[in-house]
Amino acid sequence: MMPAVTKKPFSEFEALLQSQRTQLLGELREKISASGEGLGFANQSKFTDDDAVADAAAEMDVALVIRESRDLQEIEAALARIVEGSYGVCTDCEGEISRPRLKAYPMAARCLTCQEIFERTHGQAHKVRL
Repeated sequence: MMPAVTKKPFSEFEALLQSQRTQLLGELREKISASGEGLGFANQSKFTDDDAVADAAAEMDVALVIRESRDLQEIEAALARIVEGSYGVCTDCEGEISRPRLKAYPMAARCLTCQEIFERTHGQAHKVRL
């Protein structure tokens, strides 16, 4: 008698993460290609003579690419946790990350409580004190 085939417990999240990864990679490739061809807003200053607008557009383009790169890193890390078997386990308290939290944010590395603590302490660590 053959053993029953068990479904991977996080296969739905793995599929979602792979889909998000593919989408982000495509968007990043398009942005890199467009900037290489001079199609970005930043390169339009030669046409508009408005360097401030071009600089602002370039900063927005760079900020967007950085954010998407961070998202991609988080997706890659979540996929690695699935492979190693630690997906769904909080990296701080080692408790379970709830399925509703994973559905809302499949890249989550922390349970909601630990994430809230992290955000409070992380935010205060970067405040400028006068």
